[in-house]
Amino acid sequence: MPDSPSRNPRIHHHSLAARTVVVAPKRADRPSDLDAAGTIVGSCPFCIGQESQTPPDVLRAPADATLPWQARIIPNRYPVVELCGSPSAELASHTTRPAHGIHEVIIESAAHFHSILEVDAAAWRGVWQLIHQRLAMLDGAPGIAWATVFKNSGLAAGASLEHLHSQLIGLDFVPPVMAAELAAASQPGHSFAAVIEQAAANGCVVAEAGDVVAIIPPAPRQPFETWILPRAPEPLFSATSPERVAAVAILTQHVVARLDAAVPGANYNWWLHQAPFGERAAALSHWHWHVEILPRLAPFAGFELGTGCHITTLSPEESARRLKEATT
Repeated sequence: MPDSPSRNPRIHHHSLAARTVVVAPKRADRPSDLDAAGTIVGSCPFCIGQESQTPPDVLRAPADATLPWQARIIPNRYPVVELCGSPSAELASHTTRPAHGIHEVIIESAAHFHSILEVDAAAWRGVWQLIHQRLAMLDGAPGIAWATVFKNSGLAAGASLEHLHSQLIGLDFVPPVMAAELAAASQPGHSFAAVIEQAAANGCVVAEAGDVVAIIPPAPRQPFETWILPRAPEPLFSATSPERVAAVAILTQHVVARLDAAVPGANYNWWLHQAPFGERAAALSHWHWHVEILPRLAPFAGFELGTGCHITTLSPEESARRLKEATT
């Protein structure tokens, strides 16, 4: 029986409140195999041999279907956005419209791993190659203006299934946080090159792989917040080189290993910020795609939610020092 149209996701945008909300009723149906203590309960639909419990692959690695899979990308059964309604690149004041887009799950291991540190380096590189391939496919897709990949690791970070996975969402508009970041980076003296230079001067470069660096940013929201980005401008991760994809794989495992050594069992989120697809990317040749890794060591409370300001207990320099000294 098909879903009622009233369960289709909708976007509500209110300029006065500076707020964009996606109403996604199907998200309430998500299964969870984690209890309040974070331990697994029940069976796992993401394990190898359980493919009938999920939608068919969008992509898989290896691509040869006669070989056992190591990673898969599948449609999300409980989507935030769907291919519904007419795409719209604008968020006008007081907008209410269908939430048009693509929402997928990246199952990052066939085995029931819960940490990226359990995946060997070659297989983890394959996961990022699969993500890169899928993002490149969405560049030019009808009705998709921008896309991201993000991970929720642990209950405090919003995870509902233990099995290692991340998610990919493509939208028909550029979300407000990205629009603000792009606008700020266009101002004189505001560049990612300057951020990297400042990080190097302050001892806040945590690790490097090729020409990609992991740094503590100048205004971290939580202790040990880390950004991964190329030294040279490049607006789209979906158009980056295989060498930079491999570097991101190396650095994500490196940073998470250091974080786990500094704060064992720490939950975290990460997300990719890249430029919008199409002609806008060409006009942003000075901009750098980047992966932001945000540990969830303290809750966002009234001050943070009410002001948009954040409170952290460690300076960028101290966060960098402790991460670099953490024994893995």
